[in-house]
Amino acid sequence: MAKQQNHILFSYSFNENGDASKLDTREVANELKNPSLSWVHLDGINKATKKWLQKEVDYLDSLIIDALIAEETRPRIVRFEHGMLLILRGINETKNSKTSEMVSVRMWIDNERVITIQKRPMKSIFEIEKKINEGFKIKNSGEFLYNLITLTLQNISEYIYATGEAIDEIEQEVLTTRNMKYRDTIVHTRSQLTVSRRYLSPQKDVILSLRNCQYPWIDEYAIRHFQEDSDQIIHTIEEVDEVLMRSKILHDELSHALNEKINNNMFKLSMIAIIFMPLTFITSLFGMNFQKIPGAENPNGFYITCIIMTILTIAQMVFYKKKDWF
Repeated sequence: MAKQQNHILFSYSFNENGDASKLDTREVANELKNPSLSWVHLDGINKATKKWLQKEVDYLDSLIIDALIAEETRPRIVRFEHGMLLILRGINETKNSKTSEMVSVRMWIDNERVITIQKRPMKSIFEIEKKINEGFKIKNSGEFLYNLITLTLQNISEYIYATGEAIDEIEQEVLTTRNMKYRDTIVHTRSQLTVSRRYLSPQKDVILSLRNCQYPWIDEYAIRHFQEDSDQIIHTIEEVDEVLMRSKILHDELSHALNEKINNNMFKLSMIAIIFMPLTFITSLFGMNFQKIPGAENPNGFYITCIIMTILTIAQMVFYKKKDWF
């Protein structure tokens, strides 16, 4: 029996005062139909989840069920007469996972029920479960929603601000040392922030639209929280844009330093080649196998040639130095 029910990760019912009671898996389906608020969190990877939804919550539109178990989704909101379908992105909860990895949670929420589904665990879902276990009260669906969104945005903001602080430290090192070891870190940071930015923009639109939703369970208090959440995500996106710009500047600085280093090395090699070009010509000329090479019969011919080459080398270096070529 436990094997058949492991698609239900946890579930709660709430009384009028907001106190939560943990539900047995066999009670969930009936509790979702009751007038009092209840919440169930399901594992979207488990194949039994879809069958359970189609059987136990068949009163929901098939479009809603399909969206709840969709493979890949971006943040969005779809309004229905009595509730809404929400898809949000947040920080991954799994240990040893990438902190920057943003995972999705699918949600159906109305006056009586909250159904959330994960493909991978989202940190804020388990944080709100922990708060409920510690006695946190949730009186209606609107209160649940704005608490979940607030926790989600806090986790995202913490990651973004931590990334910004890391870029601050790298910036000081890059500007003083131009050490190329930071190049991979900067490229990786830019890549991760770009992915986060792709999800944050539609998530901002979702939160902004929540302020205009008219449901009995979304009161003025909830709307004020949605307003604060919308301000929070706007600031977070601005921070993402700033960190992306700074990381791009650092990447360009390192690329410029690398190109400058390559150019300097090529210039040095070119100068060495120029200096040795006439010397190579002289040695090649006097290395030909002819009997009447000038100086061949002079016992000091080799030394005279070496002196001429030395003078020629010094003369070239003086000339290039005056021209400020090196």
